[in-house]
Amino acid sequence: MSTKERINLAAPCGIDCGICELYICKDNKQLYDHMISRGIPEEKLPCGGCRNVNGNCPVIAGECETYKCMTKKKVEFCSDCADFPCYKLAPAADRADVLPHNTKVFNLCIIKKIGIEGFLERSAEIKQIYYKGKMEVGKGPKSDN
Repeated sequence: MSTKERINLAAPCGIDCGICELYICKDNKQLYDHMISRGIPEEKLPCGGCRNVNGNCPVIAGECETYKCMTKKKVEFCSDCADFPCYKLAPAADRADVLPHNTKVFNLCIIKKIGIEGFLERSAEIKQIYYKGKMEVGKGPKSDN
């Protein structure tokens, strides 16, 4: 995959579609079948990544409101917007254990700080810490490794 194709898999909201299960199931039949068993429509799998499907994420009905907003405002990432951060990016505890959405603002800040290529080098580590790390009060999350 070219660098441009990989960068294109970074969604405007800061989610790395390139490591999303809905995208990587293209190379993993067991994961593909698992996504279908979780209610993802077969015709929407594998997902091509937010930008490649014009914000029509398999897990939502219709076009993503954040994607529509980014398109209207003509920004590459939400962090490029004058209104960043906005409530579309606000974290919520609901399903935080299974959805990566609480990482969006952090991811966007990393993109703004070290660039998209630097973020993509670290996005798998960030996701791992989010799902498997342990929070130490006053110190932040620590990897479970």
